[in-house]
Amino acid sequence: MHLIRRLEEVFLANRRTQFQTVTPVLLLKLNNLQMKKIIYPFLLLIISLQLGYAQVGSGSLEDYLDDYVTNLPGNDGNDYVQPTNAQLNDWGTMIGHILGQDIVAARALAAPLNYRIVEYTNTDEIPNQVYYVLEEKSPRVKHWGVYVFNSSPCRQTLNLQAPHPKADFRTEKQAIYCFTRLNAHSLFIAGARRCNHQDLSNCSGTTKVCTPQQSNPFRISDVAHNVGSAFQKATEILLSEQPETIFVQLHGFAKKSSDPYVIISNGTKYLPITDYASLIKDELLIADPTLTFKVPHIDLTWNRLIGSTNTQGRLINGSNNPCNVSAVSATGQFVHIEQEKFKLRNDVTGWDKMYNALSNVFPCLPLANARISRIASLPKVYPNPTVSRVFTIEGSSITGVVVTNINGETVWNENYSNQSKIQIDLSKFSKGMYFITIEANHQRQTQKLILK
Repeated sequence: MHLIRRLEEVFLANRRTQFQTVTPVLLLKLNNLQMKKIIYPFLLLIISLQLGYAQVGSGSLEDYLDDYVTNLPGNDGNDYVQPTNAQLNDWGTMIGHILGQDIVAARALAAPLNYRIVEYTNTDEIPNQVYYVLEEKSPRVKHWGVYVFNSSPCRQTLNLQAPHPKADFRTEKQAIYCFTRLNAHSLFIAGARRCNHQDLSNCSGTTKVCTPQQSNPFRISDVAHNVGSAFQKATEILLSEQPETIFVQLHGFAKKSSDPYVIISNGTKYLPITDYASLIKDELLIADPTLTFKVPHIDLTWNRLIGSTNTQGRLINGSNNPCNVSAVSATGQFVHIEQEKFKLRNDVTGWDKMYNALSNVFPCLPLANARISRIASLPKVYPNPTVSRVFTIEGSSITGVVVTNINGETVWNENYSNQSKIQIDLSKFSKGMYFITIEANHQRQTQKLILK
C-alpha cells in the first residue's frame, strides 16, 4: 500500500505541473522496485491518466497565446512547411472532430502532425471558460499556426483571423485581445510571417510586400493567398460544418497620404444581403470619430487593398476556384479589415475600439448547453445532395425549418410541434445551393442544401 500511495503522490505532483508527462527515468525507478504483478495494472492506469493530463492547462488564455506567437519565424529562413495532400486531409478531418468535440479522435490525428490539443481553462473569465487550443508541439517544425476553439461560445457564429502575424504589426495581439473578451467561436492565427518561405504560391495575385521593388506572386507562407495551407483547410471545414459563420480578418497596411485610416471590405465589389463590413465601420466610427474609411463595395472607385485575391474570402464568397477565380457575389460573411498602424492596432487603446465594435455588431446570444458545434445534437438532413429535391429531417424536438436561396430569399418557412421526423419538398425550385436553418432542442443550425 505504501508503494501505491507513492505512485499516487507522483501522479498528483505531475498533474499539478502543466503539460508534463511520465518520464522514462520515473519508469526505470519503478521497475527497479520489487513490485508484485497486481501493481502493474495500477501503474499502467496511472501512466494512461498522466498522459491524458499532459494536454490540460489553465491560467490567462491571453497570456498563453501571446507567449505562443512571440517567436514566430521571421521574414526569411524557409521555416514554413507546406502540408502534403495527405496531411491536409488528416488536418481537415481533425478540425471536424474538434468542431464535433470528439477531442480524443482529434488528438489521434494531431499527434503525427506534430500538433497537440490543449484543453485550456481561461481563468480570466468569470465563470472560467474552457477552450481547445490546437498548437504545434515543441520544437516547432511546420509553423501552420495556432487555432483556438471556444467550447461554449455566446458569439457562436464569429471567427477571428490573423493571417499575417508580425508582418501586419500586432494584428495577432489585437486578434487575441478581442477574442478573449468577445466569447467568440474561434480564433485562427498563422504560424509564420508571410514572406518567410521563398517558394511562390500558384494562386493568382501579386504583391510588393516581400520584394518592394517589384510585384511578384505571393509566397506559400502567405496563408491568405495559398489554398494548400492548413489555415485555408481549417477555414474550409469550419465554413462547411457551420455555414452561418462570419469570418473577420484583421490586417494592417502602410498608410499613404491619400489613404483612409481603415479599408474595410467583403472581398468583392458586390453588396451582400447583410453588410457586416458596413456595420463594423459604423461602430468603429462611433468609437473613434477621427477615423476615415473606404468601403469598396460602397465606394466603387476604390480598388486598393480590398481582399479580392484573398483565398479565404474567395472561398467564403462562393468561388468554385478560390486559388485563381474571384467571387462573383458576396455572402457578407467575410470581412477584411485593413488598418493603419496607430489608430487601431498599435496598442490596447486601439484594440479596445475594435473589440467594442465587434461586440456591438455581433451581440452575445447564449444558448442552453451551447457547444463548439451543435451538429451532433441537431437533426440530420438527408439525402444531401439530392436529385428528387425531397429532403428528410430526422432528430428530436424540431420546432422550425427555414430554407433560403443564395440571395437570402426565404423559399420555405414552417413551424413544427417538437417533431422527430419531417420532409420538405423543394421540387418546384431550381437546382443549385440553398441554406436550411433548423431549430431544435432550443438550438439553431444552418447548413447547405444542394439541389441537383
